[in-house]
Amino acid sequence: MVIFIPELVCRMCYSFKNWVPFYLSVGFFFWFSASVSAKENKKDLFSDSIMTQVFNRSEMYGKYIVEYDAMAYMKGTRSIRKKNSLFRPIADFLRLRRNWREAVFESIINIHYEAPNNFTQKIIAINGNNSDAEVIYNQSAQFFNINIYNPTSFNDEVLMPTVKKAFDYYHFYYDSTIDTLTHRIFKIRIEPKIKSQKLVSGYLYILDKSWAITEIDLKGNWDFSEFRIHTKFGFPNDDFLMPKESALSLNVKILGNNVFYRYDLYYTHSRIQKYEAITKTNPYDLSDYFNIELDSLPIIKDSIYWRDNRPIPLTEEELKIYDNSRSVHPSTKTDNFLAKYDRSWDIVKKFVTTRKFEYRSTQFRYSGLLNPLKFAYSRRDGITYWQRLKLYKEFHSGQMIYFSPDIGFVFKRKEIFFNTPLTYSFHPSKLGQLSFSIGNRNQAYNSKIIDVINEVLPDSLNFDDFNLEYYKHYYLTLSGQYELFNGFICSLGADYHIYKPVKNVEEPIPELRSTLNDDVIDLIDNQYRSFTPTIRLQWTHKQYYRINPNRGEKEYVRSNFPTLSVEYARGINGFLDGNSNYERIEADIQQHIPLGLLRSFQYYAGAGVFTNTKSVYFADFKNFTRRNFPHSWDDQIGGVFQLLDSRWYNASNNYFQFHAMYEAPFVLLHFFRNISNEIFKERFYFSQLYTHALPSYTEIGYGIGNYIFNTGVFVSLNKGRYDTFGFKFAFELGR
Repeated sequence: MVIFIPELVCRMCYSFKNWVPFYLSVGFFFWFSASVSAKENKKDLFSDSIMTQVFNRSEMYGKYIVEYDAMAYMKGTRSIRKKNSLFRPIADFLRLRRNWREAVFESIINIHYEAPNNFTQKIIAINGNNSDAEVIYNQSAQFFNINIYNPTSFNDEVLMPTVKKAFDYYHFYYDSTIDTLTHRIFKIRIEPKIKSQKLVSGYLYILDKSWAITEIDLKGNWDFSEFRIHTKFGFPNDDFLMPKESALSLNVKILGNNVFYRYDLYYTHSRIQKYEAITKTNPYDLSDYFNIELDSLPIIKDSIYWRDNRPIPLTEEELKIYDNSRSVHPSTKTDNFLAKYDRSWDIVKKFVTTRKFEYRSTQFRYSGLLNPLKFAYSRRDGITYWQRLKLYKEFHSGQMIYFSPDIGFVFKRKEIFFNTPLTYSFHPSKLGQLSFSIGNRNQAYNSKIIDVINEVLPDSLNFDDFNLEYYKHYYLTLSGQYELFNGFICSLGADYHIYKPVKNVEEPIPELRSTLNDDVIDLIDNQYRSFTPTIRLQWTHKQYYRINPNRGEKEYVRSNFPTLSVEYARGINGFLDGNSNYERIEADIQQHIPLGLLRSFQYYAGAGVFTNTKSVYFADFKNFTRRNFPHSWDDQIGGVFQLLDSRWYNASNNYFQFHAMYEAPFVLLHFFRNISNEIFKERFYFSQLYTHALPSYTEIGYGIGNYIFNTGVFVSLNKGRYDTFGFKFAFELGR
């Protein structure tokens, strides 16, 4: 034992000696990692402290510039980098000249800005070989018209990294410090925490001490495009916070085709107003906001004019594109095969895409006879397909005529629905209109039969046990409306309903028919007519609006208050062969409530009742239908019951309905990073119905959407118990 212990100690020391380099290497690695991590954490803390200073001043800087006028020079180029056999339809979708592989243009624009984010642009002059001015300006304006201190930008579709809650969505990293002669600028790199088209990445350049943003270099995705926007702002005492120059690139990629755009904008400010608020005579008139005047483009080819008004000369590449476009006609570049391909596609295009025709003051547009984007699907109706025509005629006095019929076919029910509204606008600035419409609605049954059914099966009404679709419903409507004062509309009109018995249908089940007396049986074979005068009042407090500068037409934009409406109708027996005598009263309230950071809450509540029913009537409510979407909502799925059988809409002489939708970009999908970049919005739906025949019916849904489609899944509950499940799909592209 005495000999063994010293030997063991010696062996351990020898072994440790051999492992010393390893232990030193491991120790150095952990020390170096900890040191780097500490430096990175220090950098992150430094960047977060800088951004905190920016956030604290963002609200103040966002209101610092009250108003300005500027003359801007804008030039742009477009090049087709890659195309395949699908380029023809894509070029029409993007409104491109298919035979020009490269294009260049330049223009002079008068820009007027009013806080917080209201822009007006008027084109003074334009030149170039690309005449798609409307596409160019609509495409670029949403990026150039930007207040970087607003919570959202780029047409209110992107969450900016300059507001206090940006820490929830972005990582900020200190990159470097730039020292000028008089200022120090911090360069901060930003990265989104999740992939989404609602977020951007890139760099912010922040001025020390004042914590103002002097430059942005941001990139992201926009519909089918990858964009990069680089804007420089003025320093203190030199157009402080004002945009000085911007560069925008858009790389559009669709189905293997690639089109690249480059835009440059240079500002010359003529008037800047700071601090003081502007007192407007009418604060609710937004006529000039986000407006771009494009109707009459002043094309100027004078080279001396452009030489004197360009802040920088054209590049050699841009001059070459100009020269090529002048010397070579585009048709000489197209061979016979491509010419035949173009002609073939032009024939197909007439059937599958939206078509638009103009002749003087008349416009005509239709959806395309076989347009695949006009299909939709739901569990209740199956596949539906619809078409819409629009005919618009304007007169010199500013008055207008609209004719916009639409027709749809429900494959599962094998029913055609149509509506043919004709509208004469006699006072556009006061929403003065006269309208006439002919159409049809769901097949219905009259009140006598419903009373009998409720007596026979009061607790378990099942429409599938017998055939109750006895009457086809057609209507004619004549109405007029006028805005008495801003936000308050009065409508007067008359409806004429025709209920025609459905022939060649199976008889009701024997058990039910045995309960019907002879008078009720006779009703099945009779036609019913209802002449119904109506009055409707609609009011929205503090309603913002805009007036089209060319047509003088008023359009409601938004309001911070709900919209209330009430309608009263009375069926007159004996007039125009009318044989229904009743009163119908309906009222509703609806509102869109922005919650900031691309979130919103929308609700709709309505109720109706038939009273003084002195004769047979049909419980056809105007606001309680399968296709009555609230006019204030920007979603075409919510606001209706998706799974409710259409026969329940006529099963009671009263109803109360409530619909709500919460919309946000990042709720559940941020857990699925592979698809979060493609989905813009998530929506949660809730709908509740109370009627005498259906005491409690509930639908709960979840939906997603982007610029191509909207879809949602729904579950229905009858008296709190599971009833059925379904989903709805509809295209957004081209809507």
